[in-house]
Amino acid sequence: MRRAFLLASLVAPALAAAGDLRPSLPPATIPPPIVVTSTADRTTAAVGERVTVVYSARIPEGAALKLEALVSPARPEGQSATAGFVLDFEPVAPPAVKKENGTGLVDVRQTVSLAPFVPGETRIPGPVFSYEGPDGTKAVVRPPEVKLTVSSRLPADQEPEQVAPKPERPVRIPARGAWFWASIAAAILAVAGLVFWLVKRRKKKGPAAEASAAPPPPPDVELEAALAALAARVASLDGDARPFYTELTHAAKRFLERHLGVPVLEWTTFETVRRLRENGTEPPHEVALPELLVGADRVKFGRAESTREDAARSLANARHLLVWGRARMAAQAAAEKAAEKAATKTAAGAAQKAAEKPATAGRSAGGSR
Repeated sequence: MRRAFLLASLVAPALAAAGDLRPSLPPATIPPPIVVTSTADRTTAAVGERVTVVYSARIPEGAALKLEALVSPARPEGQSATAGFVLDFEPVAPPAVKKENGTGLVDVRQTVSLAPFVPGETRIPGPVFSYEGPDGTKAVVRPPEVKLTVSSRLPADQEPEQVAPKPERPVRIPARGAWFWASIAAAILAVAGLVFWLVKRRKKKGPAAEASAAPPPPPDVELEAALAALAARVASLDGDARPFYTELTHAAKRFLERHLGVPVLEWTTFETVRRLRENGTEPPHEVALPELLVGADRVKFGRAESTREDAARSLANARHLLVWGRARMAAQAAAEKAAEKAATKTAAGAAQKAAEKPATAGRSAGGSR
Protein backbone atom coordinates (compact mmCIF):
# COMPACT_ATOMS: atom_id res chain seq x y z
CA MET A 1 0.00 0.00 0.00
CA ARG A 2 2.82 2.35 0.86
CA ARG A 3 4.55 1.56 -2.44
CA ALA A 4 1.34 2.33 -4.41
CA PHE A 5 1.00 5.67 -2.59
CA LEU A 6 4.60 6.60 -3.42
CA LEU A 7 4.12 5.61 -7.08
CA ALA A 8 0.96 7.69 -7.34
CA SER A 9 2.70 10.68 -5.77
CA LEU A 10 5.44 10.44 -8.44
CA VAL A 11 3.17 9.86 -11.44
CA ALA A 12 0.64 12.57 -10.63
CA PRO A 13 3.01 15.55 -11.15
CA ALA A 14 4.25 13.97 -14.41
CA LEU A 15 0.68 13.60 -15.74
CA ALA A 16 -0.10 17.16 -14.74
CA ALA A 17 2.96 18.42 -16.56
CA ALA A 18 2.01 16.35 -19.65
CA GLY A 19 -1.46 17.86 -19.64
CA ASP A 20 0.04 21.36 -19.82
CA LEU A 21 2.20 20.45 -22.86
CA ARG A 22 0.44 22.25 -25.75
CA PRO A 23 1.88 24.49 -28.50
CA SER A 24 2.14 28.10 -27.40
CA LEU A 25 3.56 31.30 -28.90
CA PRO A 26 6.93 32.51 -27.61
CA PRO A 27 6.70 35.34 -25.07
CA ALA A 28 7.78 38.81 -26.09
CA THR A 29 11.27 39.82 -25.02
CA ILE A 30 11.42 43.38 -26.32
CA PRO A 31 14.78 45.02 -25.72
CA PRO A 32 14.66 48.49 -24.13
CA PRO A 33 15.53 50.56 -27.25
CA ILE A 34 12.61 49.10 -29.33
CA VAL A 35 9.18 50.78 -29.48
CA VAL A 36 6.34 48.78 -31.08
CA THR A 37 2.85 50.10 -31.92
CA SER A 38 -0.28 48.63 -33.56
CA THR A 39 -2.68 50.82 -35.55
CA ALA A 40 -5.87 49.73 -37.39
CA ASP A 41 -7.63 51.81 -40.00
CA ARG A 42 -10.97 51.19 -38.25
CA THR A 43 -12.34 49.88 -34.97
CA THR A 44 -15.66 48.58 -36.34
CA ALA A 45 -16.26 46.46 -39.43
CA ALA A 46 -18.85 44.17 -40.93
CA VAL A 47 -18.33 40.46 -41.47
CA GLY A 48 -15.98 39.93 -44.43
CA GLU A 49 -15.00 43.63 -44.62
CA ARG A 50 -11.34 44.38 -45.18
CA VAL A 51 -9.35 45.79 -42.26
CA THR A 52 -5.76 47.06 -42.50
CA VAL A 53 -3.45 46.96 -39.48
CA VAL A 54 -0.03 48.63 -39.47
CA TYR A 55 2.63 47.42 -37.02
CA SER A 56 5.40 49.95 -36.46
CA ALA A 57 8.69 49.26 -34.72
CA ARG A 58 11.59 51.64 -34.18
CA ILE A 59 14.84 49.70 -34.16
CA PRO A 60 18.51 50.80 -34.12
CA GLU A 61 20.41 51.12 -37.36
CA GLY A 62 22.02 47.84 -38.38
CA ALA A 63 19.32 45.77 -36.66
CA ALA A 64 16.92 43.42 -38.47
CA LEU A 65 13.22 42.83 -37.82
CA LYS A 66 11.48 39.94 -39.61
CA LEU A 67 7.84 38.81 -39.54
CA GLU A 68 7.71 35.18 -38.47
CA ALA A 69 4.01 34.35 -38.01
CA LEU A 70 0.55 35.91 -38.03
CA VAL A 71 -1.69 35.01 -35.12
CA SER A 72 -5.45 34.43 -35.34
CA PRO A 73 -7.60 34.48 -32.18
CA ALA A 74 -9.30 31.33 -30.95
CA ARG A 75 -12.76 30.43 -32.22
CA PRO A 76 -15.68 31.30 -29.95
CA GLU A 77 -16.74 28.62 -27.53
CA GLY A 78 -19.08 26.08 -29.06
CA GLN A 79 -18.05 26.78 -32.67
CA SER A 80 -16.88 23.69 -34.61
CA ALA A 81 -13.44 23.47 -36.15
CA THR A 82 -14.98 23.22 -39.63
CA ALA A 83 -16.43 26.72 -39.35
CA GLY A 84 -13.15 28.24 -40.49
CA PHE A 85 -10.82 30.81 -38.97
CA VAL A 86 -11.93 33.93 -37.14
CA LEU A 87 -9.68 36.06 -39.36
CA ASP A 88 -8.70 35.60 -42.99
CA PHE A 89 -5.28 37.14 -43.71
CA GLU A 90 -4.26 38.35 -47.19
CA PRO A 91 -0.74 37.77 -48.54
CA VAL A 92 1.74 39.96 -46.71
CA ALA A 93 3.93 42.43 -48.61
CA PRO A 94 7.51 43.25 -47.56
CA PRO A 95 7.80 45.84 -44.76
CA ALA A 96 8.45 49.51 -45.44
CA VAL A 97 11.72 50.76 -43.92
CA LYS A 98 12.45 54.46 -43.33
CA LYS A 99 15.55 55.89 -41.69
CA GLU A 100 15.05 58.68 -39.14
CA ASN A 101 17.66 61.40 -39.46
CA GLY A 102 19.67 62.27 -36.38
CA THR A 103 18.15 59.64 -34.12
CA GLY A 104 20.07 56.52 -35.08
CA LEU A 105 16.80 54.65 -35.37
CA VAL A 106 14.95 53.04 -38.28
CA ASP A 107 11.15 53.01 -38.58
CA VAL A 108 9.90 49.62 -39.81
CA ARG A 109 6.22 49.42 -40.83
CA GLN A 110 4.58 46.07 -41.59
CA THR A 111 1.11 46.28 -43.18
CA VAL A 112 -1.28 43.35 -42.69
CA SER A 113 -4.71 43.13 -44.38
CA LEU A 114 -7.36 40.85 -42.94
CA ALA A 115 -11.10 40.17 -42.93
CA PRO A 116 -13.06 39.14 -39.81
CA PHE A 117 -15.75 36.44 -40.12
CA VAL A 118 -17.10 36.14 -36.56
CA PRO A 119 -19.45 38.88 -35.29
CA GLY A 120 -18.83 40.39 -31.88
CA GLU A 121 -15.76 41.81 -30.22
CA THR A 122 -12.58 40.37 -31.71
CA ARG A 123 -9.08 40.86 -30.36
CA ILE A 124 -6.43 40.69 -33.09
CA PRO A 125 -3.25 39.36 -31.45
CA GLY A 126 0.05 40.93 -32.39
CA PRO A 127 2.11 38.88 -34.86
CA VAL A 128 5.44 37.33 -33.98
CA PHE A 129 8.56 39.23 -35.12
CA SER A 130 12.16 38.08 -34.73
CA TYR A 131 14.64 40.80 -33.84
CA GLU A 132 18.41 40.75 -34.19
CA GLY A 133 20.36 43.71 -32.87
CA PRO A 134 23.53 45.24 -34.33
CA ASP A 135 25.58 43.40 -31.71
CA GLY A 136 23.99 40.02 -32.59
CA THR A 137 21.52 39.90 -29.70
CA LYS A 138 18.26 38.18 -30.60
CA ALA A 139 14.77 38.69 -29.22
CA VAL A 140 11.10 38.01 -29.95
CA VAL A 141 8.97 41.10 -30.61
CA ARG A 142 5.17 41.07 -30.13
CA PRO A 143 3.17 44.23 -30.93
CA PRO A 144 0.12 44.96 -28.76
CA GLU A 145 -3.24 43.47 -29.77
CA VAL A 146 -5.96 45.45 -31.58
CA LYS A 147 -9.62 45.44 -30.54
CA LEU A 148 -12.18 45.21 -33.37
CA THR A 149 -15.97 45.21 -33.16
CA VAL A 150 -17.47 43.05 -35.94
CA SER A 151 -21.12 43.51 -36.89
CA SER A 152 -23.19 40.82 -38.59
CA ARG A 153 -24.76 41.35 -42.00
CA LEU A 154 -27.83 39.34 -41.01
CA PRO A 155 -30.97 40.88 -39.48
CA ALA A 156 -30.55 41.48 -35.73
CA ASP A 157 -33.68 39.55 -34.72
CA GLN A 158 -33.00 36.40 -36.79
CA GLU A 159 -30.67 33.49 -36.53
CA PRO A 160 -28.71 32.30 -39.60
CA GLU A 161 -30.87 29.16 -39.79
CA GLN A 162 -34.05 31.29 -39.95
CA VAL A 163 -33.02 33.42 -42.90
CA ALA A 164 -34.78 32.26 -46.07
CA PRO A 165 -32.64 31.89 -49.18
CA LYS A 166 -33.09 34.37 -51.95
CA PRO A 167 -35.27 33.21 -54.85
CA GLU A 168 -33.46 31.99 -57.89
CA ARG A 169 -33.40 34.34 -60.83
CA PRO A 170 -33.61 33.03 -64.39
CA VAL A 171 -30.55 33.44 -66.54
CA ARG A 172 -31.04 36.39 -68.85
CA ILE A 173 -29.13 36.56 -72.11
CA PRO A 174 -28.63 40.19 -73.11
CA ALA A 175 -30.11 41.18 -76.44
CA ARG A 176 -27.75 41.84 -79.31
CA GLY A 177 -28.05 45.20 -80.97
CA ALA A 178 -28.03 46.01 -84.68
CA TRP A 179 -24.35 47.06 -84.56
CA PHE A 180 -23.36 43.61 -83.28
CA TRP A 181 -25.03 41.74 -86.15
CA ALA A 182 -23.78 44.31 -88.65
CA SER A 183 -20.20 43.78 -87.47
CA ILE A 184 -20.62 39.98 -87.72
CA ALA A 185 -21.95 40.27 -91.28
CA ALA A 186 -19.10 42.63 -92.24
CA ALA A 187 -16.51 40.21 -90.85
CA ILE A 188 -18.06 37.29 -92.80
CA LEU A 189 -18.07 39.31 -96.01
CA ALA A 190 -14.45 40.34 -95.46
CA VAL A 191 -13.35 36.71 -94.95
CA ALA A 192 -15.31 35.56 -98.00
CA GLY A 193 -13.75 38.30 -100.11
CA LEU A 194 -10.28 37.36 -98.93
CA VAL A 195 -10.85 33.68 -99.78
CA PHE A 196 -12.21 34.59 -103.22
CA TRP A 197 -9.20 36.82 -103.91
CA LEU A 198 -6.73 34.12 -102.86
CA VAL A 199 -8.42 31.47 -105.02
CA LYS A 200 -8.55 33.79 -108.02
CA ARG A 201 -4.91 34.76 -107.58
CA ARG A 202 -3.84 31.12 -107.35
CA LYS A 203 -5.75 30.28 -110.54
CA LYS A 204 -4.05 33.13 -112.37
CA LYS A 205 -0.66 32.20 -111.02
CA GLY A 206 -0.96 28.50 -111.94
CA PRO A 207 -1.04 28.78 -115.77
CA ALA A 208 1.59 31.53 -115.72
CA ALA A 209 3.95 29.36 -113.66
CA GLU A 210 3.38 26.38 -115.94
CA ALA A 211 4.04 28.50 -119.01
CA SER A 212 7.20 30.03 -117.54
CA ALA A 213 8.65 26.66 -116.46
CA ALA A 214 11.31 25.49 -118.93
CA PRO A 215 10.78 22.03 -120.42
CA PRO A 216 13.10 19.35 -119.04
CA PRO A 217 16.08 18.32 -121.16
CA PRO A 218 15.95 15.06 -123.14
CA PRO A 219 16.57 11.91 -121.06
CA ASP A 220 20.03 11.26 -122.54
CA VAL A 221 21.16 14.85 -122.01
CA GLU A 222 19.97 14.78 -118.39
CA LEU A 223 21.79 11.50 -117.69
CA GLU A 224 24.98 12.74 -119.36
CA ALA A 225 25.01 15.87 -117.16
CA ALA A 226 24.45 13.79 -114.00
CA LEU A 227 27.30 11.39 -114.93
CA ALA A 228 29.64 14.32 -115.60
CA ALA A 229 28.92 15.74 -112.13
CA LEU A 230 29.50 12.33 -110.51
CA ALA A 231 32.74 11.81 -112.45
CA ALA A 232 34.14 14.97 -110.88
CA ARG A 233 33.55 13.44 -107.43
CA VAL A 234 35.16 10.07 -108.05
CA ALA A 235 38.73 11.35 -107.59
CA SER A 236 37.88 12.84 -104.17
CA LEU A 237 35.62 9.98 -103.03
CA ASP A 238 36.59 8.95 -99.49
CA GLY A 239 34.76 7.58 -96.47
CA ASP A 240 31.00 7.17 -96.83
CA ALA A 241 30.19 6.40 -100.49
CA ARG A 242 26.42 6.00 -100.02
CA PRO A 243 25.50 9.48 -101.31
CA PHE A 244 27.50 8.84 -104.50
CA TYR A 245 25.76 5.53 -105.26
CA THR A 246 22.36 6.95 -104.32
CA GLU A 247 22.69 9.73 -106.90
CA LEU A 248 24.13 7.33 -109.50
CA THR A 249 21.28 4.81 -109.29
CA HIS A 250 18.69 7.61 -109.21
CA ALA A 251 20.10 9.11 -112.42
CA ALA A 252 20.19 5.70 -114.17
CA LYS A 253 16.65 4.72 -113.13
CA ARG A 254 15.27 8.15 -114.02
CA PHE A 255 16.76 7.79 -117.49
CA LEU A 256 15.09 4.41 -117.92
CA GLU A 257 11.78 5.78 -116.61
CA ARG A 258 11.73 8.73 -118.99
CA HIS A 259 13.02 6.72 -121.96
CA LEU A 260 10.82 3.63 -121.56
CA GLY A 261 7.75 5.32 -120.03
CA VAL A 262 7.50 2.97 -117.02
CA PRO A 263 7.76 3.84 -113.26
CA VAL A 264 11.28 2.50 -112.74
CA LEU A 265 11.95 4.85 -109.80
CA GLU A 266 9.20 3.09 -107.83
CA TRP A 267 10.64 -0.38 -108.39
CA THR A 268 13.29 -2.23 -106.43
CA THR A 269 16.39 -3.59 -108.12
CA PHE A 270 14.87 -7.06 -108.49
CA GLU A 271 11.60 -5.64 -109.87
CA THR A 272 13.48 -3.42 -112.35
CA VAL A 273 15.49 -6.30 -113.83
CA ARG A 274 12.51 -8.69 -113.94
CA ARG A 275 9.98 -6.29 -115.45
CA LEU A 276 12.37 -4.93 -118.08
CA ARG A 277 13.10 -8.52 -119.06
CA GLU A 278 9.40 -9.38 -119.26
CA ASN A 279 8.68 -6.28 -121.36
CA GLY A 280 11.54 -6.99 -123.74
CA THR A 281 13.26 -3.68 -122.92
CA GLU A 282 16.16 -5.05 -120.85
CA PRO A 283 19.53 -3.56 -121.88
CA PRO A 284 22.00 -6.04 -123.35
CA HIS A 285 24.53 -7.95 -121.23
CA GLU A 286 27.31 -5.51 -122.12
CA VAL A 287 25.50 -2.69 -120.27
CA ALA A 288 25.64 -4.70 -116.98
CA LEU A 289 22.58 -3.00 -115.49
CA PRO A 290 22.03 -5.71 -112.80
CA GLU A 291 25.66 -5.42 -111.67
CA LEU A 292 25.32 -1.63 -111.47
CA LEU A 293 22.13 -1.71 -109.33
CA VAL A 294 23.10 -4.67 -107.12
CA GLY A 295 26.58 -3.24 -106.40
CA ALA A 296 25.04 0.10 -105.44
CA ASP A 297 22.55 -1.65 -103.10
CA ARG A 298 25.40 -3.39 -101.27
CA VAL A 299 26.94 -0.01 -100.49
CA LYS A 300 23.68 1.83 -99.71
CA PHE A 301 21.91 -0.81 -97.62
CA GLY A 302 24.59 -3.38 -96.75
CA ARG A 303 27.20 -0.78 -95.77
CA ALA A 304 29.80 -2.50 -97.96
CA GLU A 305 33.06 -0.70 -98.55
CA SER A 306 33.71 0.89 -101.93
CA THR A 307 36.97 2.17 -103.36
CA ARG A 308 37.48 4.82 -106.00
CA GLU A 309 38.11 2.07 -108.57
CA ASP A 310 34.75 0.47 -107.73
CA ALA A 311 33.01 3.83 -108.14
CA ALA A 312 34.76 4.37 -111.49
CA ARG A 313 33.59 0.94 -112.76
CA SER A 314 30.01 1.68 -111.72
CA LEU A 315 30.23 5.01 -113.51
CA ALA A 316 31.50 3.23 -116.65
CA ASN A 317 28.50 0.85 -116.55
CA ALA A 318 26.20 3.86 -116.36
CA ARG A 319 27.93 5.32 -119.45
CA HIS A 320 27.28 2.01 -121.27
CA LEU A 321 23.62 2.44 -120.35
CA LEU A 322 23.70 5.94 -121.87
CA VAL A 323 25.24 4.65 -125.11
CA TRP A 324 22.64 1.89 -125.37
CA GLY A 325 19.83 4.35 -124.67
CA ARG A 326 20.99 6.80 -127.28
CA ALA A 327 21.23 4.05 -129.90
CA ARG A 328 17.75 2.88 -129.03
CA MET A 329 16.39 6.43 -129.12
CA ALA A 330 17.98 6.97 -132.54
CA ALA A 331 16.46 3.74 -133.86
CA GLN A 332 13.06 4.74 -132.53
CA ALA A 333 13.33 8.17 -134.13
CA ALA A 334 14.34 6.62 -137.47
CA ALA A 335 11.45 4.14 -137.28
CA GLU A 336 9.00 6.90 -136.47
CA LYS A 337 10.33 9.02 -139.33
CA ALA A 338 10.07 6.12 -141.79
CA ALA A 339 6.55 5.34 -140.62
CA GLU A 340 5.59 8.99 -140.99
CA LYS A 341 7.12 9.08 -144.48
CA ALA A 342 5.30 5.90 -145.48
CA ALA A 343 2.03 7.27 -144.12
CA THR A 344 2.52 10.49 -146.05
CA LYS A 345 3.30 8.55 -149.24
CA THR A 346 0.27 6.35 -148.78
CA ALA A 347 -1.98 9.35 -148.22
CA ALA A 348 -0.61 11.07 -151.32
CA GLY A 349 -1.17 7.94 -153.45
CA ALA A 350 -4.72 7.62 -152.19
CA ALA A 351 -5.43 11.25 -153.01
CA GLN A 352 -3.97 10.86 -156.50
CA LYS A 353 -6.15 7.81 -157.20
CA ALA A 354 -9.21 9.64 -155.98
CA ALA A 355 -8.45 12.52 -158.35
CA GLU A 356 -7.93 10.20 -161.35
CA LYS A 357 -11.30 8.44 -160.98
CA PRO A 358 -13.50 11.39 -162.17
CA ALA A 359 -11.32 11.94 -165.24
CA THR A 360 -11.54 8.25 -166.23
CA ALA A 361 -15.28 8.28 -165.74
CA GLY A 362 -15.59 11.37 -168.04
CA ARG A 363 -13.65 9.77 -170.87
CA SER A 364 -15.74 6.61 -170.65
CA ALA A 365 -18.94 8.63 -170.97
CA GLY A 366 -17.63 10.58 -174.07
CA GLY A 367 -16.67 7.34 -175.91
CA SER A 368 -20.11 5.80 -175.43
CA ARG A 369 -21.76 8.70 -177.22
